[in-house]
Amino acid sequence: MRRPRRFVVPVLTACLALAGAVAAAPAGSAGLRPLPVPEVQYCAAVLGHLPGADGVPPVLGRACSPDSAADALARADHRPRTPEQPADRTLLLEEYKDINYGGGVVYSFYGDAGGCDSTGYHLVNYFDVALSVSSMKGYHNCNTVHLWSTLGKEETLGLPASYLGPDFNDAVRELQVFHS
Repeated sequence: MRRPRRFVVPVLTACLALAGAVAAAPAGSAGLRPLPVPEVQYCAAVLGHLPGADGVPPVLGRACSPDSAADALARADHRPRTPEQPADRTLLLEEYKDINYGGGVVYSFYGDAGGCDSTGYHLVNYFDVALSVSSMKGYHNCNTVHLWSTLGKEETLGLPASYLGPDFNDAVRELQVFHS
């Protein structure tokens, strides 16, 4: 039995449109899809020690590099460096991707006026770094850190901190590192 074209063409068009919509739809719920994982990179910030007019020490430079921590520091410091050159900036704190200092350093903070004192340095994370920090180590007299989370919570921890706790794991918006 032969069907008239007036009937076959609209039915065929509707079926193809429905098949295209089903093929383009996501397989699972949008809420269950994994978040994109940022590419591996090293980030560094150089901080001034003396507070500005707003009471916060200035960020003298910040940058990320896909190559190395030394390259990130050179970009943040706005001058070329080689791995053999000693840094004239003081390493204050390193943030690690995983607990127990695993997963590599995701952000390094350097000071322009030596190590920590009781005032210390105020540090703010990049958004993607804030959602990736699980442990941290302090250097050059930086033995305490006050944390602010992306969830609006605050806490003070001793350094080194192999785990930041449930409120700060992958949620460190900013911090004040100092000597106590």
